[in-house]
Amino acid sequence: MSNALDLAIAAYQIGRRYEMGDGVVMDVKAASRFYRQAAMRGLAEAQHALGFLHATGQGVVRDEALAVRWLREAAEQGHADAQHNLGVMYAEGRGVEVDYAQAVRWFYRAAENGSQYAQDWLDSAEQAGTAI
Repeated sequence: MSNALDLAIAAYQIGRRYEMGDGVVMDVKAASRFYRQAAMRGLAEAQHALGFLHATGQGVVRDEALAVRWLREAAEQGHADAQHNLGVMYAEGRGVEVDYAQAVRWFYRAAENGSQYAQDWLDSAEQAGTAI
């Protein structure tokens, strides 16, 4: 493991502890700072976590365009939850224009990577006759 990757993983793990209150007082703002450190080093798990926080406004200013940026970074690395959440952002027009083709693309990729949520969305869309 490279030193940069070690630092990213350590920062992410500390961030998770702060987000969950695991052995420390829960502090989502502190978690977001650690996630950002790890995300800047390219760790997909941290990019997803930081994107999710920006999408929901937990511990950071709600910024859906920034959320999309971080989710895309993680999704392009094959992170299934990020792929699913990016699909949601496209389907709902959060931080991007509504784009069902992009939404379906990301839901398919997430489902291929094991996301049951994405598979459920695709199944539901197909049953409703709205799948692209």
